[in-house]
Amino acid sequence: MKSKNVRRTLLSLLVVALMGSVFGSGCYDRIELEGMAFVVALGLDKGPNNTIDVTVRIAIPSEMGSGNDGGAGGTQLGASRPMTVRSNTVAGALTLLNSTVERRISLLHLTTIYIGENVAKEGVLNFLGPLVRMRDFRRTVNFFIVPGEAREVFQANQPVLEKSSSRFNESISEIGRHTGLTVTNKLHDFLITTEGSNEDPIAPVIAINRNVQQQAEEAKSQGQGGQAGQGKQKGTRENTMPDAKVSFKPGEVVRMGGNSVEFIGSAIFNRDKLVTYLDGIQTRVLLMIRGELQRTQMDFPDPQQKGKFEAIEIKHARSPQMEVDVKSNPITIKIKQKLEGDLVGVQSTIDYTEESNMRVLEDSIKKTLKQKEEDLVNQMFHEYQVAPFGVFRQARAQFLTEQEMEAFKFRDKLKNAKVSIDVDLNIRRIGVQLAPVQAK
Repeated sequence: MKSKNVRRTLLSLLVVALMGSVFGSGCYDRIELEGMAFVVALGLDKGPNNTIDVTVRIAIPSEMGSGNDGGAGGTQLGASRPMTVRSNTVAGALTLLNSTVERRISLLHLTTIYIGENVAKEGVLNFLGPLVRMRDFRRTVNFFIVPGEAREVFQANQPVLEKSSSRFNESISEIGRHTGLTVTNKLHDFLITTEGSNEDPIAPVIAINRNVQQQAEEAKSQGQGGQAGQGKQKGTRENTMPDAKVSFKPGEVVRMGGNSVEFIGSAIFNRDKLVTYLDGIQTRVLLMIRGELQRTQMDFPDPQQKGKFEAIEIKHARSPQMEVDVKSNPITIKIKQKLEGDLVGVQSTIDYTEESNMRVLEDSIKKTLKQKEEDLVNQMFHEYQVAPFGVFRQARAQFLTEQEMEAFKFRDKLKNAKVSIDVDLNIRRIGVQLAPVQAK
């Protein structure tokens, strides 16, 4: 009897050991890399009857850095041609993709999400919420708002230099930090701001320049290559660039050649719904107020010679100081900016090495920046009742509890908010040219 019990015990231990070796190793549901299709870019557009159109581009490692020309029939950005699937949900669309893709779809290497304007206006959380729950999705991906349809960006995007999708997006973020023409926050930043109180999120914008796109199509039809910058350009600058003004609006930069896609400007949200766009100059002003402008070059009209401009490289001397009084009626907001600049370009013949002339230039720039900041703040507060500047972070100490802060109807208060802005600028350096260049 005892021997039978020993045998049963040994048999049970053997079964447990075998089951542990099978299920404890973690390899029972493994998928080899060769069996996975890695989505590197994903686009969201609104479909009919409350459906969603999901566009993806899948990585092809053998094509990365191969130099194939997307406009000449090759792949773009080391990835497949864009594929679009219509479904009721994003997850359902990714599943339907496997009806035409012979490997299992994975978001582990997703780097970018393009959100169409129709989706952004309806509310992005309805579509991004399910994505965040997926195990292979990362909140640190880049994302862009597209004026128009997201799928168009997949078709029109032909980078000038980059061949890798991930490197392309990293380069955009780096350029944005350098120029200040666009914001560079990640999807995680957007979601955190949306989930908070008394704050509205912002997002970078990527737009298609229709004039440049038309140039590219004409060049392609004439056998000059898929990009407008390749081959001999047809027409004069007056014909291809008829706008006489300088434009910083998304999709309206006056230029010839290059990529049809432009990464300039920013999108302003009311909670998770798109309300308006800012151009490149307004985006710089927005970043100044938020204290996130690292360094940028801006052109200002010369105060002493009409029609001339001076180029100034500006950065924060210290973080902006904000004071918010939510107890007053109307609420008052005071913003103090301390900036410093370098004089990097002078069109006029004025000698700005002289202190008196330098003071005149500084006062003129301070007046211009103050007016731009006041105009932007008043537009956001009074017209749209949105708060993308981060000023209400300074007002949290005025509420005893989080419930009291969340119950504060700050959007109603924004309509009549009294805002005062003070801008101080000190031009510290004048470059390596000490005196203006003058012909004799």
